[in-house]
Amino acid sequence: MKVSRRWASWVVIGSLAILLLAGVYGCGKDEVVDPYMYASLNAIMKGAVKDTVSRNFAFEIDAPEFDYVRGQVGIVRDGNRLYYFVARDLENLYPRLAGTLLGVKQTFSPQPTHLVLERIKRGGVVEQDSMAGPEPYVLPKLLRAGAVDIREPGKNLGEANWKDEKTLSSLLPEEEGDALLRFQTGIDKLVWVPRHDLPDSERNNPSDKDMAFYAVLPTGTFQIVDLAPGADYMLHLLISRDLPLVGSVTPVSWVDDRLARRQEYPVIGHVVGTLRINWFKYANTFVEGYREI
Repeated sequence: MKVSRRWASWVVIGSLAILLLAGVYGCGKDEVVDPYMYASLNAIMKGAVKDTVSRNFAFEIDAPEFDYVRGQVGIVRDGNRLYYFVARDLENLYPRLAGTLLGVKQTFSPQPTHLVLERIKRGGVVEQDSMAGPEPYVLPKLLRAGAVDIREPGKNLGEANWKDEKTLSSLLPEEEGDALLRFQTGIDKLVWVPRHDLPDSERNNPSDKDMAFYAVLPTGTFQIVDLAPGADYMLHLLISRDLPLVGSVTPVSWVDDRLARRQEYPVIGHVVGTLRINWFKYANTFVEGYREI
């Protein structure tokens, strides 16, 4: 059977139109690109991998094992390296993260560089996406080894005795106006309790601002003052693990009134003065304890 040239032309034109429409609709269905690029947490934090997908420092990682979590902040430990991980209500969230893939954003402010949780994927299915960001937070500052003078002299702070003012006055400069003393020491017991000078009414129902850290020693206790931003997080870690504080301290004042020193408080005993923590160690990493304003 003969087919007219005109009919053949219409068939060709119709076929081309179908292909063109298919191409148009196909272009309308762009392939969805996952904005999170998979990488190991270690590689991300060491700067060994770059985000080539979203170019927004967005990565997907296997849910890590946390070394410590408090509030919104968790620590992931790789040997002596400490990585910070932040998410809203992480303290209650992290137990159910095991076995998931986490979409995170590498964040450079506040320092140190850390990861913020944005997505949870379980079994290949997105469980939570575009998660609410954390409330404002402060992270501890980790110091380079070169920024710490490990040659500072050592002294046994535990020799401070509330009964003997000589053991207390010797911790301060001989002359008024001289620089405060710095020395390395160890503190076996840290506590976080209501301040010793609170009225009984406030001590029985304290708020966070009514709490204080104390270095509890055999015969005298120092209230820890002037903590650097975020250092409290690391002190809570030491307390939760019942670990000693090892680092550099500076006694700031001593209680020269013997009657005041004689007062004995629950948990902390006799308060003999105040001190700053210049720096201390955790996992062979130096943590800033005091920051001069």
